[in-house]
Amino acid sequence: MLEHEVDLGIIEGIHKVSNVTYTPLLTDEVVAVCSGRNSLHRRELQAQYLRQVPVALRETGSGTLAVLEEALAEKGIRLIDLPVKVRLGGTEALKNFVRVDTCLAFLPRQSVMKELAAGELMEVPIRDLNLVRHFDFVQRKGTENNLPYKEFVQFARRYYSKQE
Repeated sequence: MLEHEVDLGIIEGIHKVSNVTYTPLLTDEVVAVCSGRNSLHRRELQAQYLRQVPVALRETGSGTLAVLEEALAEKGIRLIDLPVKVRLGGTEALKNFVRVDTCLAFLPRQSVMKELAAGELMEVPIRDLNLVRHFDFVQRKGTENNLPYKEFVQFARRYYSKQE
């Protein structure tokens, strides 16, 4: 973007570049899930209990993992404190693994809606852990009013505001 190869992008997470404009698009909750055969879904957990539960995590560099790591840090828990069974590179791989295993996984709610509705995965509430991802449009400063990008940003924000 800064080299003028791309005019509009969508990013997740922390804003660090000062010569671009960030426009909020949507938020997505990350939820703890397990197989329907796992008894964990019948309980409400506290973050400290995660030190005792085998987990399957996303790979290093994943935005979902970063959100989890930050939320755990607020509770004094590091990723290395968790009993990590496996790290997988992708949401689908993680969903497939947790369906057949007894561990817990953290996935974006939007990516597991179908599996939750079908009972293939069950949400495990964690009372004191707030896991939210933020997505923003990003543009070079001074290009925010350029058409058709401005119209697309407005359309997408209206569309996703109805979905939340």
